[in-house]
Amino acid sequence: MDKEPIMKKCNVISSATMTAAFSVVAFANEPDLNSNPFLAEQSTQQQGAQVFSFKETPIVLHEHDKVNAAQDTDYVRLALETKTNGFALVDSSQIKDIDKVIAEHKYGHELFLHSLKPEIMAAQSTADQTNLSQQFAGDTVALDNTLLQQEFTVMSKTVGGNFIAGSGWDQLTQVVRNDTFGIVIIEIFSFSQNSTVYIDSDAVNYHVNSNPGILYVLKDNSDNVYTSLSWADEKQSYFIGLEKNINDIGLVGKFKTLITSM
Repeated sequence: MDKEPIMKKCNVISSATMTAAFSVVAFANEPDLNSNPFLAEQSTQQQGAQVFSFKETPIVLHEHDKVNAAQDTDYVRLALETKTNGFALVDSSQIKDIDKVIAEHKYGHELFLHSLKPEIMAAQSTADQTNLSQQFAGDTVALDNTLLQQEFTVMSKTVGGNFIAGSGWDQLTQVVRNDTFGIVIIEIFSFSQNSTVYIDSDAVNYHVNSNPGILYVLKDNSDNVYTSLSWADEKQSYFIGLEKNINDIGLVGKFKTLITSM
């Protein structure tokens, strides 16, 4: 999958993060196909999550360079196959190795700590430098309670992304594990005044508490599997990745309990 269905736009992004920006929308309504934020006349950035059709509207890459995002629809195909069949059959090269994904996160975080974080924190107030240098700006109470109740062991927990003055970092990454799901990567991106997430309505195939999401269950001919789910609510966007087929009978209910309680 060369193209991400959920894209984020922010001032500073660690190497492990998807690209993104946001406007709060009524997710129960049909997406507004005329509100493409990539168009010059719709360039005002808003906070929250925006859902629109990349297929129906062009993206402006440069002032005189428009492309139709529908030219790359492979991720939409995978989403539709996942919804129809419970998984999408792919080449083994498309199945992510979770150990490699974790290693990439670790490398990206080390790079962030040594290059970006010192410069960002130097521009903050003394109070923020002292009290918020390790704090996530979003709400982690629900997540912590969920992980505790389902007996997850936290293997690593890191913050990064952009620093929100008076609140902390806008990105939280946790690597956790338990007997049911194995190793799970959880990423949460908290919306600030200048952050937005764009969700392609053509690929939406899942909902979490009525909020739009995009689910991939990728499987090869050797039954290797990787599941990823991205979704957003009015305050945060979320990503979960694991080496299980969460559409298997024994996992469907447990997975929904996990994500709806976050």
